[in-house]
Amino acid sequence: MHGIRKLLMLAVLLSIVVSGAFAQDEEYAKEVKERILKLPQCSRPMGVITAKSFKCKAAACQGERVYFGPGWGIEFSTKALGDGLADMLITALANTNCFKVVERIALEEIKEELELMGVKPQATLKTADYIITGAVTALELKASGLGGGGVVVPLPFGLGAKFGKSKAHIALDMRIVQVKTGEILSAKTVEGKSERWNIGIAAGGLFGSTFGGAYFEAVKNTPLEEATRDFIVRAVALIVESVKAQAPADVVVGEKVQVYNDKGEIVKEEVVMPKATVVEAPTRPEAEPSPSGGLVRESVEASSYPKILWHEDFSTCKVVPTNIKIIRGQGECVGMGGKKWLATTKGELVFERNISGFDPTKNFTVEGRVYYSQKGGVSWEGLMLYIGKEGSPVSIELTRNVTYWKYGGTTSIPNHAGLPDVLVNKDFKFMLKKEGELVHLFINGTRVLTTQIDTVALKNLPAKIVIKMFGNDIGEGSYVLLTDLRITSQ
Repeated sequence: MHGIRKLLMLAVLLSIVVSGAFAQDEEYAKEVKERILKLPQCSRPMGVITAKSFKCKAAACQGERVYFGPGWGIEFSTKALGDGLADMLITALANTNCFKVVERIALEEIKEELELMGVKPQATLKTADYIITGAVTALELKASGLGGGGVVVPLPFGLGAKFGKSKAHIALDMRIVQVKTGEILSAKTVEGKSERWNIGIAAGGLFGSTFGGAYFEAVKNTPLEEATRDFIVRAVALIVESVKAQAPADVVVGEKVQVYNDKGEIVKEEVVMPKATVVEAPTRPEAEPSPSGGLVRESVEASSYPKILWHEDFSTCKVVPTNIKIIRGQGECVGMGGKKWLATTKGELVFERNISGFDPTKNFTVEGRVYYSQKGGVSWEGLMLYIGKEGSPVSIELTRNVTYWKYGGTTSIPNHAGLPDVLVNKDFKFMLKKEGELVHLFINGTRVLTTQIDTVALKNLPAKIVIKMFGNDIGEGSYVLLTDLRITSQ
């Protein structure tokens, strides 16, 4: 025991001597006494988000393990890296109050359960509004110092005193995907770095032995931990900024400032939110009378245009429709109430129809009739209509749960038609009508939405419609029906 104490005292003396040789590098010789992190903070969540385990394409990822080279005691699996980064990112996003989160493990369990049921996860997994995917493209941990490689003074029993400047760098090619449209909101490289002097006692390597294989435990108390924190902060800021444009107008984004001491403890925390702008009502002249009488809206008729480009009521269909092109899934023609309908059988059904003479830039209407079965499956059962192609800016989403109805993927559709919140054994008619630079949506003849349309975006759209239907299982009495499709133009 007395001998070991001497060795440790020797290590301390060596640290004093060698650290003096590095004193000329003022930039990295200074100890970090505190660290300030600034994260976005929202007044309320903008949606539900999750992250898939990240792949690793960095040079340090060799097969199923991450390896930094000889002499480094840090070693963990590529799975631990991908899972760990995804979990840390989701935890950080939850702390911003900008999102409700779905844990990565829970997401995988849901996908596995859906696959056992024979349902395609990509068709039915609507748990999250946004999914973060990506791949680690850089993962570096280096030491430099005297002789270009740092200094490790060998000691007995596997101990070594380490002196030198350690650098860490992590980079991720990250994509932010909107689930229901498949649109990539952002695709950028996010980096995290750390570069500082470190002096410590290493066991079995510069930073000790591997801690169980979990990423965070493996890199804890190393520059790679600090680089990872830096990366997470930058990634969270990018995600919030990218999704903010999709958020409701009443969501306010501010900033949470956290100050950490050298032990990693929070010593100060402050949330700064933008002050609400108060707009004072203009003062009316005393002589001006107040408005009176009932509210009068501009009249817009739920009428078709005179030229019928296409009409389909599936009256000639025997089993499978031949007048449309089915892209994904399965469907069949059924009879109900003296009419023929196109029915979902299990899961997703996607079809398209090229329309001769159809020009999305000109005035048009698209009409149809939808029915939801007596037995409800899941709230996102329903129909999505796209003009031109999937992901088109002109689209409507009419789910079984009316509170989830959307136009263009983001704009909520009010229930002015008086439908029940959840449609069970219920049918309705819809009409999407383009009129100049406006588009109107009618439900059962009642105008429920009028909004401006991006006419420039319509110029490159093909002359067709795409319809996505989803019904849980017709064998269990949960399905969606569609008929009386019609397209007209001026």
